[in-house]
Amino acid sequence: MWLDAPTPANGPATPAPVPRAGTVLRSPGPLSLPAVVALCVVGLAVFVTIVVVRGGPSVDDALGVTRPTAAIADGDLGAAAHDSYLPQPAGYALLSSPVVLLFRPFIGTPTWCDAQVGPVTRVFLEQCDPGQLATHHWYRSEALVGVLAWLVLAIGALRLLRATDAPGPAEILLVLVLAAIPAANDAVVETFHPQDIVCVGLACAGLAEVLRRRWAIAGVLLGAAFLCKQFALLPLIAVVVAAPDMRTRARLVVPAVVVVAMGVVPFAVVDPSGTWNTLSAVNPGGVVKLTTGTVVGMSGFSESTKLHIARDGPVVLAVLMSLWARRRAGGRLLTPVALLGLTTACLAGRLVAEVWFASYYLLAVSATLVLLDLAARRIPLWSFVWIACTGVLVEQAGGIPTTPLGAALAFVAALGAVAIGLRAVPPRLGRALSPGTA
Repeated sequence: MWLDAPTPANGPATPAPVPRAGTVLRSPGPLSLPAVVALCVVGLAVFVTIVVVRGGPSVDDALGVTRPTAAIADGDLGAAAHDSYLPQPAGYALLSSPVVLLFRPFIGTPTWCDAQVGPVTRVFLEQCDPGQLATHHWYRSEALVGVLAWLVLAIGALRLLRATDAPGPAEILLVLVLAAIPAANDAVVETFHPQDIVCVGLACAGLAEVLRRRWAIAGVLLGAAFLCKQFALLPLIAVVVAAPDMRTRARLVVPAVVVVAMGVVPFAVVDPSGTWNTLSAVNPGGVVKLTTGTVVGMSGFSESTKLHIARDGPVVLAVLMSLWARRRAGGRLLTPVALLGLTTACLAGRLVAEVWFASYYLLAVSATLVLLDLAARRIPLWSFVWIACTGVLVEQAGGIPTTPLGAALAFVAALGAVAIGLRAVPPRLGRALSPGTA
């Protein structure tokens, strides 16, 4: 049980207030810096242990981030643009390339082997045949850099939680959950996507700066998050709408736009069409039929239309939900629980409109659901239920639901997360008062 702060020695003893149902009591305060450092080390050890036990980092989709990273470290921007074939900006490669450059030759090779490499993958990744396991160690490669991406997630989430004045035990619980949550380690073990982990961490750090009213820093962090994955636009929309005035919005948006431009323009110069395709993420890439297990994926729309719904639909939903939340809450939208609730709803909107999703798609919503509960001083039992149920759902077929029932359940789960988030948005103070009260 988390306890209230002790009564001062020179004051009268007063009984502790009785918490509301579903809440927990506050502890004396946040953890000290040495304790936070130790906690992150323990959390990283737990995360790495889970990754190793599950067979180590995957090579699937790895070259889409490791080859651009290696090319940037070598100073070859043209090769980096050519090798950035995944539908996302090259922000992760830009952030991780200095690590690769500094620590070569000890780590940093773009390829490694894992024992689960399938025959189809081997056609494209001849260097990663399981017969080369003895020489192509993942911990001598960029896979190690990807595993360390978890620290960005943990630090960003901790920054956000501390901005809500949450008690120390909440920080411990948060880090342990992030270390063990399937959506986090699946981003390394099933399909190598450390960029998603970094994006969520940077977005959380940006929201923490918003709660501290450091608008320019928040813009820089949210812009960097967008460079890693485009879904960082969703919390940015929530923050822009929640901001009190146009001047504040400018202080937030301008640094974000500058950061994004710095990360996109150099690649656009050397490869304009390729950069636009990866940034917009609406090119079917020769796919004839998408039948993956989401409501949109199994619909009768053309594949291009499905991708436009998946990419543009969450943005439209985020704008509408943010405008509704601002109208409902007014200035209270910038309080921790309200802002976390709106952010959760906006991120869950991505799952509502998505054409497919693997386990790591759930990371952003899973993290913000837990953060929302902890900020509201609740034990996150229902968040754990959502994480467990959606984790079981996406794992039924190697990470992606493939049946109509799975699509329906995924849709209901996404709508449930939206509802949980919007329910946390409070009414304006004037509306909360009953008639005759002041």
